[in-house]
Amino acid sequence: MNEFDILKSIGSNLTDRKSVAALSNFAVLCNNIAFLNLAFLKALESLRKCRTDLQAVLSDDSNLHAKYQSGTDLHAFIPIVDCLQRNGHSVFQKLVDLSSPVDREGVTVANVSVLARGFDDYNTLVTATRQYVDSIVSDSYQLVLLNPKALNYHVLVSLNSFSKFATKSLAHALFNADVQAALTEFENLKFKDWAKSSITECKHNTFANKVDFLMSELGTPPDPTLPDALKNLFKFSSEFTHIGYVSTFFTATAEKEVVFVDDTGPYLPSTENHCELQYEILVTACKVLAAVYIPSLIRCIDTLTANASGDVISATLRHCAHSLQNDIASRNAEYYFFVKSGSIGTPFVFPLTCMCGSTRHWGRPHDSAELFCESCGSSFKLMQVEGDGGYVITSNGPARIIGSDAPEFQDLPASEQEKILKQCEAASNNASK
Repeated sequence: MNEFDILKSIGSNLTDRKSVAALSNFAVLCNNIAFLNLAFLKALESLRKCRTDLQAVLSDDSNLHAKYQSGTDLHAFIPIVDCLQRNGHSVFQKLVDLSSPVDREGVTVANVSVLARGFDDYNTLVTATRQYVDSIVSDSYQLVLLNPKALNYHVLVSLNSFSKFATKSLAHALFNADVQAALTEFENLKFKDWAKSSITECKHNTFANKVDFLMSELGTPPDPTLPDALKNLFKFSSEFTHIGYVSTFFTATAEKEVVFVDDTGPYLPSTENHCELQYEILVTACKVLAAVYIPSLIRCIDTLTANASGDVISATLRHCAHSLQNDIASRNAEYYFFVKSGSIGTPFVFPLTCMCGSTRHWGRPHDSAELFCESCGSSFKLMQVEGDGGYVITSNGPARIIGSDAPEFQDLPASEQEKILKQCEAASNNASK
């Protein structure tokens, strides 16, 4: 293709946009958004409680390493660490609010247009996402480093930008004489010296560099694809934040939409597209909170404290991260059920209870397309078992064969349970040899 071929393809796409269709089960998508949004909110509430507890710990010099105690140069980090948390929580809350599930209460075909999603909706959501990933990575970076020059660079670059257009009242409220003197000294540096001077330092000057550094310090996250996902989300959100050609065209183009209807009511393709993006953002936001920000905060607590005073806070933070990771893993998972051979196609109704607690009653015509959880979107795989056995011994313990005459394992007499559990233990020992 030459430059004119490409120009024509762009022009034709701008005037002949493809229609958008619903791609997934919208009710499941909304359930998952509601579930993860609540998990995100609970994690933030836990972080706020930990911040309050940490304030009390760090305000007592006896809990601090000597170099961070009152009267030392590095004691300045004590209020700074608190400020980083407080400011971060405000950014986190904004994304929590904007990633809440769509409200379809009272929506009818006549007023379904209230669910339409366009430029303002996408721009607001994705700009908040950009602020979130930028803030969480930058703050985690500073919490891990606790380096005076690195923090100076981060803050002075921000102050330099802010001061260019700040009103006199804003400047007066923010800049005391010492800060103004520091900013003046920074601005007197040549631009090429900003990242390495007697007062500043920046060894990782891009978002991607900071992500790579954090991963090298904190270790491989539970999801090894997270570093790339984080970098990609940063680029994607930058496209919207900077009003790129593609993002503006996609979200600002006006077109008539078909109306889809499910058991809850009507919705539009643009509603679902926006919700799908919400969910993907929520997943990545929760993953980076659990795998990057919380471990960075724990690292900071370990660096500052000289005794066990921060152990309870760190334990709470670890529990918070673990809960978030489990919540993410519970969505759109894959589960296996053992069923009695020959029972599929009979009048038997299979009670398929998902790990999320929801039960699907799968009956005739036993359509394989319905083998999924309507609550969390997890898929179900059935394994047919020959014979008259009642249980299958798995690494997670005994699993009842659905359709067999065997009772649920917990309904067996204690002696029978003990017998089966010993068989599980023996099978596990043999497998490990």
